[in-house]
Amino acid sequence: MFTGIAEATGKLLSINSTKDGYDVVIENKPIFNDLNVNDSICCSGICLTIVEINSQNFKVQLVQETLDKTNAKNWKKGAILNLERALLPNTRLGGHYVQGHVDTIAKISKIELHDKSARFTFNIESKYMKYIIEKGYVCIDGLSLTVAEKKISSIDVAIIPHTMKITNFNKKVISDEVNIEVDMFAKYIENYMGKNE
Repeated sequence: MFTGIAEATGKLLSINSTKDGYDVVIENKPIFNDLNVNDSICCSGICLTIVEINSQNFKVQLVQETLDKTNAKNWKKGAILNLERALLPNTRLGGHYVQGHVDTIAKISKIELHDKSARFTFNIESKYMKYIIEKGYVCIDGLSLTVAEKKISSIDVAIIPHTMKITNFNKKVISDEVNIEVDMFAKYIENYMGKNE
């Protein structure tokens, strides 16, 4: 479980094919000196398990299920990923409950750059729009963001200067694909009410 508050970014150092998918090595940062093998880490919205780690880097593995459902299939050496360690019981919950289980991917259709902030528009598959409300939250590439405006098949979010500076959103361009995780509580309620598709 995560909060959607990125702690750092890390460069993707290598990506190698395996019979199961990919082995990915990501730059480690001093802030993550408490991480160990078997720990979960959120990499741009995807909950992954650390299988090897040292002071310079850590390795995670991507299987076909992850590649099919996320933008990880587009990751390349040198990509900058948003990173967050798993939530601790005594941690302030600054964002919202994020599982790191990506529901769908979306494309950036518009970017309005201001001085140091920006407003992004994301086109989202219509079947996921029912889980999103205006002024509610959504997890985009691992970030807990407030929905500034909801349209028929897209949402707008406003990114503050601090977030633009410390995350990979300052590298984003139109048509980039991002990972979307909608509100899990909305899905639980839908399931409980017997309205699941």
